[in-house]
This record gives sequence, structure tokens and C-alpha cells, in this order.
Amino acid sequence: GNGRKCDARIADNIKALFEAAKREGLSLYLCSPYRDLDRQNMLFDKKIKNYMGRGMSYAEAYIKVATAVTVPGCSEHQVGLAFDITSTTYTVLDSGFGNTDEGKWLEENCARFGFILRYPKGKERITGIEYEPWHFRYVGEEAAAVIMEKGITLEEFWEEYLK
Repeated sequence: GNGRKCDARIADNIKALFEAAKREGLSLYLCSPYRDLDRQNMLFDKKIKNYMGRGMSYAEAYIKVATAVTVPGCSEHQVGLAFDITSTTYTVLDSGFGNTDEGKWLEENCARFGFILRYPKGKERITGIEYEPWHFRYVGEEAAAVIMEKGITLEEFWEEYLK
């Protein structure tokens, strides 16, 4: 397939996550996900910048573009997509975000929307990356539920369940 279904699902889930947080009185902020500069990424970026130029926020533009353009890196070969999510009041990408209301809410609720906290605290030896309370990865609701409930990493999940 052309990956459209995948894109639309991720966009819907990001949207639902943001809306749920808003209902709790929290204000999340979607940072630009990491991308390298191949052609698809450039097209994607260009469209996002175009919408932002018309007054949309990055998150709104991302959601709009994601439903129309193939999200870079979203293919059958990749289990998920990474997103940096902070809050409008705490925009720094550092471990302190984990102590904010938004950081705690995200860790507790991300799995409902198919996301996992990619680099949890205390798992540095396994992931090779320090604790990043803002870094979430889309893996789908089923995998996310197992990973977050058991407090394991994506690496451990692969090891344990995807042999």
C-alpha cells in the first residue's frame, strides 16, 4: 500500500491525544519530529511551512499534511514514528519535563493513543539513550499497552514478543 492508512491513523491518534490532554486542562506542544533531508521530507516540510504561514500551529499543520502526504518513514518496514511532545509552558527538551503535569499525564496516558515513552528512566543501559520524557513513539495501541503496562522498552518488547 502507499502508507496512507498508516498516516491517517497516526494523525488521528496525535489529534486524539492532544484533545484528551486539553480536556484535562493540559496544553501539549508538538515539536518538529526529527527528519533527515530527503525529497519526501522536503515536500512534507514545505507543506507544513505553507500551512504555518497561513496561521496554523505546527501540530495543526502536521495533522493536516499527514492525512494528505505520506509521512516520511511511515512504511510497513517501520514499526513506528517518533514525536517530541512538550507543553506550551515547558518547552525545553530536558528531564525536568517528566515532573510537569503534562509530562506525567503523557507517561500515564500515551498508550491509549498507541504511543510509548521511548526512552524511560532507568532503562539507559538497554536503550543506550538517557531518559527523554518528551520523546514518544507510535507503535499502535496493542504494543503500546503491553510496553507501558509492563514498564519495558521497545527493545525488550522486540526481544520478548517479536521473536
